[in-house]
Amino acid sequence: MLEFQLFRIKVYFPLQFSLFEGQQRSISEAIKGAISSKPQKEIWRRGQSWHIGNILPIDETSLYFRFGKKTKSILEVYQNGAFKDEEFETAPYTHVIVDSKLELCGIAKKTKLSQKTSTIAKQLERFLNASEYALYKKIQFNIVEINDPEPLIGYIKNEKYNIIKFSMTFSKPNPWDVNEDFIKPLERLLSAAQGEKGKTELEGENLNPNVLEELTRSIASTGNEVVVNLKDELGVRVRRKLTGNPVIIRYREDLVGKKQLKYLLKRMKDTYNKIRKKENKC
Repeated sequence: MLEFQLFRIKVYFPLQFSLFEGQQRSISEAIKGAISSKPQKEIWRRGQSWHIGNILPIDETSLYFRFGKKTKSILEVYQNGAFKDEEFETAPYTHVIVDSKLELCGIAKKTKLSQKTSTIAKQLERFLNASEYALYKKIQFNIVEINDPEPLIGYIKNEKYNIIKFSMTFSKPNPWDVNEDFIKPLERLLSAAQGEKGKTELEGENLNPNVLEELTRSIASTGNEVVVNLKDELGVRVRRKLTGNPVIIRYREDLVGKKQLKYLLKRMKDTYNKIRKKENKC
């Protein structure tokens, strides 16, 4: 069984890049351009070189590819009455599906590459940032895991608790679908101050759970963090975080053609829309 973990690919353009109406199209082009572009030099880490291969378009905005590493190993053999070491090359890989319109990325778990899929995502981030396309365009990529907001929202909406503190982190402007009223102004402030990451806190006797649910969904979809402090009727305090609940999509079949890839891509989009609770499907 394949287990795909969902990530968000954030694209940061140079400061002089104007955020015009075609920003989303430019983000899509940047992601596809970096994936299709080779790095200026091989990405080496601990004797291993990472590579992208088998690129296959799924539709106008989505791609499938394989991502893996080449490494040399030693095999102990016995030949002609003698023991000796033979060097051979292996190249384990995993499956990746990217929707450049949504900045959505699904990476299949592969323990031969890493025990954590998030580590594979970081290697992919390094690869994209080292691509000829990214270096020429002066674009930076950041890949962050998406966490399931439902467990935290369960606490936020639980009437036995009063929400007394809500803190969230935010990043430089990139995601096109964040909360317009509250988060985008904070992102613009961070950008104007030339910061990398920001954090804000709300405190009160009983914060509005409906507002906080919307904020939590928006923050979850962008790979940032939320921490909530709650208090029950007996005065017992509880602290809960958004992180630690990665979004996993399990798939039982082999990826042997576009039909399977389109089905898996649809599941990724549906899962994303459920996180954002979008009525109009992306």
